[in-house]
Amino acid sequence: MIGTYLFQIGNFGVPAMGVCILVGAILAVFLSWLLRKQSSLDWNGDFVDSIVWGVLLGFVGMKILYWIVTPNEFLDAIRHGRILELLTTGMVFYGGLLGGILGIFICSRKKKRSFFEFTDLFAPCFCVAHAFGRIGCLLVGCCAGVQPGETVLFGAATYDGTCALTYANGTKHLPVPLMEAIFLLVLCGVLILILMRAKKLGTVTGWYLVLYAIWRFVIESFRGDAERGIYGLFSTSQWISFAILVAGIVILVTAKKRPRPTPWKDFHEEDLSVPEADEAPSEEKPEEE
Repeated sequence: MIGTYLFQIGNFGVPAMGVCILVGAILAVFLSWLLRKQSSLDWNGDFVDSIVWGVLLGFVGMKILYWIVTPNEFLDAIRHGRILELLTTGMVFYGGLLGGILGIFICSRKKKRSFFEFTDLFAPCFCVAHAFGRIGCLLVGCCAGVQPGETVLFGAATYDGTCALTYANGTKHLPVPLMEAIFLLVLCGVLILILMRAKKLGTVTGWYLVLYAIWRFVIESFRGDAERGIYGLFSTSQWISFAILVAGIVILVTAKKRPRPTPWKDFHEEDLSVPEADEAPSEEKPEEE
C-alpha cells in the first residue's frame, strides 16, 4: 500500500487521505448538480447553503465523536499541547453523518423547506463522498480489517487470510475499506433509482439509513480496530448502527404521510408548456338566395 502520502518530494508531501476526501467531495457536489432536477429545491440558494451547513457541522461531528471514543488519546494530546494534532488526525464517520444531518436540518428550518427534500437528494451523493473517504482509509492503512488468524463475527469464525492486502507497515489485513467503498458505490446507484421513482418524501433517506446501518453492523465485525471502544457485546459503531436502523424504519413507515413535491423538471416543463389556443369562431357565409 502507499502510506500516508500519495507522493512526497523532499519535505513536501501530498496526503493521500486529503486528496481522496477532496475528490469525493467534488464528485458528490457534481452528482447533486446532475440530480438537481429530481428535486423542487433551488440550486443556487437551497443547495449551496445546505452543503455549507452540512460540511461544517459534519466535520465537527467527526472530530467530536472520535474524541469521545478515544478519550485517552484526546487527554494525552491535551496534556502535551498537541492541539493541532487533535484537529488534523482522527475522524469517525458516524459523527460526520450525525453532524451533517444536523447541519441540513438547521438549513431546512431556515429555508422553511422539508428536511427530507434535502436528505433524499443528498443521500446518494453522500455515498460517493464516503466511498472515496474509505479509499483514503485503505491508502493510509486505517480502519483496516482483521488479520489472518483473528476471529470474526463475534468469534464464530477465523479469518484465513483470503483476499488479504499488505499495508505499509508490512502487516496483512482484510481490505475492509475497499469492501465498503464498493458497497457505497453500489448503494449510490440503488438510491438514485429509488429517487427517480419515489412518490413520498423520506423514501430515499429511509432506505439509505436502513441499508447502510445493516451493512455497517455486519462489516464492523470484520474490522481489526477494537480499541475504538466495545460496550457490552457490540462496538460503538454497531450500537449507533442499531439506532440508525430503527430511525430508517420509522422514516419509511411514516413516509406515506409526506407526499413528494413536484420535481423541478416536471414543474419546469409544466410551467413552460403553452396552452392550446382556443379555436377562433368560423365566420359563416351568408346563404346565397
